[in-house]
Amino acid sequence: MLNTSRRTLLKWALGASQLALLEKAGLLGSGTAHAADADVPSRLVVLYVPGGFRPAYYFTPMEDAEIPLCVPPPAGFSSEPVFFDASKVVDLAAPNGPYKPLRTWQSWDPANPAARGSFSPLMYGYQHYALHEQLSVLHGIDQGTNDHASAFISAMCGVAGADYRAPAVHSVIANHLYERHRESRPLPFVVVAGERGMPSGMGLPSHAGPVGVPSIDALKPMLSGKAADNAWWNGLEARTEGPELNAKGEPTGAQLKTTTVERYSLGQARPRLGRSTAKVDNYLEGLHGSLNSVSRVLATDVVSVLEKTKGIDALKTNRPSYLSSYLSESFTYTFGNANFHLVGLDPRMDMALRLLKSDLATSVHVSLRLDFDTHNGGGHAYSCAHGRGLMDCVARFLGEMKATPAPGKPGKTLLDDTLVLVMSEFGRSWASRSNDGSYSLPDDHHPYTSVVFAGGNVAHNRQVGTYTTRGLGTPVDIIEETGQTQKRVPRSADVVTTALRIMGMQTHQFFIPGGYGEVVGLREG
Repeated sequence: MLNTSRRTLLKWALGASQLALLEKAGLLGSGTAHAADADVPSRLVVLYVPGGFRPAYYFTPMEDAEIPLCVPPPAGFSSEPVFFDASKVVDLAAPNGPYKPLRTWQSWDPANPAARGSFSPLMYGYQHYALHEQLSVLHGIDQGTNDHASAFISAMCGVAGADYRAPAVHSVIANHLYERHRESRPLPFVVVAGERGMPSGMGLPSHAGPVGVPSIDALKPMLSGKAADNAWWNGLEARTEGPELNAKGEPTGAQLKTTTVERYSLGQARPRLGRSTAKVDNYLEGLHGSLNSVSRVLATDVVSVLEKTKGIDALKTNRPSYLSSYLSESFTYTFGNANFHLVGLDPRMDMALRLLKSDLATSVHVSLRLDFDTHNGGGHAYSCAHGRGLMDCVARFLGEMKATPAPGKPGKTLLDDTLVLVMSEFGRSWASRSNDGSYSLPDDHHPYTSVVFAGGNVAHNRQVGTYTTRGLGTPVDIIEETGQTQKRVPRSADVVTTALRIMGMQTHQFFIPGGYGEVVGLREG
């Protein structure tokens, strides 16, 4: 379906006011993705941490003198060490420019990172895989709300609220790169798991909407070309390749493999156009475009491709030695005397890696499964211990990508060709030291948070922004949509903008209500 058809469909479905926003956003058509020819990523992965996390316990941006004011003294939690003082915070590498380098609590034994007991290997993965080479963190982001649902929407699209007022960043990227990859990526936007909600495409064309792909088995009834999985298609699955046509019968410039049933169905819109109102024509064109997309997915035999692709591979064949005291699974960790096991993360991480390695998807959303919405006196210790464990799983995921060649890009790794965002809907309330030396440990929703940027076109080894000792964000340099630079506290809209700029999009190609800008220092160059 031509871009003008998508425009008229949206005009009818959304109304003129929303259309004006999307038209300014450059989202009414997929575009030609000229920026994709440059050295920018062609994939997006969002790793979402449910419930609100405390990123300063993982990557610490505060000055050394500030750390004891908002980080409790060393203690234990479920036989796992938690909390730290400034003397235990180390840089992962030398500073890169005027920014703080990536700093973390060295909870591991430098002489033996696998050691347990009074030590913890968690977070060592960032050093093991030298991830500072392609990773930076933005701190102190104001999400604009401390309500879970509203903050989730804010994290996904840049605008807090009860409903999406802009498409999720995943949808924007899937839409932007669709024309370039439509022949090879039949699943532009995939959600592997999302316990707290589904990122929304907000009325964008069907290829920019999320498709749930929890497992290969779940796909078999819909997307398997094997007779054993779908015997009722026997004799009907033969496909013939030919030019893809829009609803009016005009070539789109692409090729499409269709079955007899699909060719018949795709030919039904043309004779009905012009018989009724323009709204009916727009609806017919929308149906035609959706059927085109579905046909392309079915023709790929997604299930067979995924079954042939190895997901978790390097982590199994070359298991990091620092994980020697953990379970055999790749994405898990154990506390103390095996009294906690993170289970259930391996299948979804494996699925995400298969989707990326097979080059079937452009945008992938994964929930990391452990909920940090604790609301209890042990919330800080839980966030410190389990948060570091979960972030180490993120390091292993990035390490697997770093060890995998990028499909179709010789000399590049999968991490080179992907932008990975690690985020939660918001943060959680900060610890504070009283005059008598005791610590207050409130555990509630907090609107300020951090986002990890990793992968291609990401500046290396930087922490941009920081927090006050009360957990509030501080001003950073931001290039506004007007082109002017000013200092202010970053907002979720700036996170989305910065991600889109790293992916090669120009500011005139998208729009976020309420204003937006690119945070300086996170994009390479």
